[in-house]
Amino acid sequence: MSLYELAAAVGLGALAAAVGTPTGVSGGLLLLPVLLTVFGLGGTVASATNLLFNVVSTPVGILRQPRIDRTLTKLLVGAATPAAVGGALVNVFLLGDSPAFRMLVAVLLVAVGASLLVPRRRSPGTDDRLSPATRRTLLLTGVASGLLGGFYGLGGAVLAAPAALLLTGWPVARVAGAALVTTLTVSVTGLATYATLDVAGQTTVDTPHWPLGLALGAGGLVGGWFAARYGGRLPDRLLRRTLAVLVTLGALRLVFG
Repeated sequence: MSLYELAAAVGLGALAAAVGTPTGVSGGLLLLPVLLTVFGLGGTVASATNLLFNVVSTPVGILRQPRIDRTLTKLLVGAATPAAVGGALVNVFLLGDSPAFRMLVAVLLVAVGASLLVPRRRSPGTDDRLSPATRRTLLLTGVASGLLGGFYGLGGAVLAAPAALLLTGWPVARVAGAALVTTLTVSVTGLATYATLDVAGQTTVDTPHWPLGLALGAGGLVGGWFAARYGGRLPDRLLRRTLAVLVTLGALRLVFG
């Protein structure tokens, strides 16, 4: 890669993390269509590179969180992390480099964008406990998040964050920490799976694209720090609407670009 491409990747990583971190949704959600269309990566390499971005950039967002709900974190991480292995295996051996992958990404982006716009019920307080039914639903959500996170390379928060917001009615600030921890653990697990398959000769190209992923992650460190420090000052509704618009534009880029 040229220095210009690396610099552009740093800037893109910073922008993606700055927008995604306050809502608990990985910035990789915004980067995936860019990796596929602008950088021309195949589905498997794009997914693994996105996970590398998450591994590098997510910790700063976690450390800057004012609060991480332990109960929600345990539910999501415990279910999503092992499922990420299955998602990565499906990508490598079935769908990752197929023509259908781009369309699947577009569908996912539209679904996430729509979920962010759905009005959420409000809980009467900030210390509400999760009901048994909500816990069971969150566990199932965690499994689905891990599968999608490993497959698309988005970490676990792409589904976990919007679902937790809808199920609990909690504000974004309370859910974001748990979602980011889920993203990190899923990303580490998924990246290790892709790298192992690469070393074992099960992939046709080097997975992930290390220079690009590290450059994106370096930018993500800056964007994640900025978002964690100043994102809490922005209205909850504005954060969700902004992300919804951006992911929808990414979907249109994939379909018509």
